[in-house]
Amino acid sequence: MGLLDNKTAIVTGSSRGIGADVAKILAGEGAAVVVNYRQKAPRANKVVQGIEADGGRAVAVGADLTTQEGVQALASAAMENFGSLDILVLNASGGMETGMGEDYALKLNRDAQLNMLNAAVPLMKEGSRVVFVTSHQAHFINTVPTMPAYEPWPAASVPARTPCASSSPAWPRRGSPWW
Repeated sequence: MGLLDNKTAIVTGSSRGIGADVAKILAGEGAAVVVNYRQKAPRANKVVQGIEADGGRAVAVGADLTTQEGVQALASAAMENFGSLDILVLNASGGMETGMGEDYALKLNRDAQLNMLNAAVPLMKEGSRVVFVTSHQAHFINTVPTMPAYEPWPAASVPARTPCASSSPAWPRRGSPWW
C-alpha cells in the first residue's frame, strides 16, 4: 500500500528530466499520474510505459500550457481518466526555444502556471496539494549575474511565484489552510 493510493496527480512538463522522475515517484507511491508533454509524445509514452510496467497507472496527455485549450485538456484528463485530481506539480518551464516569440518565456513560466492552477483548483478536494517547481536561478535573478540569453526564463518565474502563492482567484473559494 502506497502513501498516494487512490490519488491522482498531474505533473506538467513530465516527459523528461525532473518532471519524469517526479511522475515515476508519485506513481511508485500509488498515485495515478497524468504525464504532460508539449511536443515529445514518444518520451511521454516511455514514461507512461515505465510506470505501467512497474504496476502503476498513467496516461500521457499532449497539451500546450500556453493555450487555454491545452490547460483545460490537461485538467480534464485527470478527471476523465482517473476520476479525481489531488496533486498538481507545476514543473513545465522553458523560454529559450527559438521562434516562439519574445513573450514566450513569460507566457510559459508565469501565465501558464497561473492558468493551470486556476483550472485545477476547482477540481481538487480539501487536503490536495500544489507544488510549484522553479529554476534555482529564479530565486537570484535580480542579485546574481547570469547569461543574457537565459535571463527571460528565470525572470518570468519570479512574477509567477507571488501570484501562485497568494492571489490566484480560485483560492479564496476554497478557504482551505493548505493553500
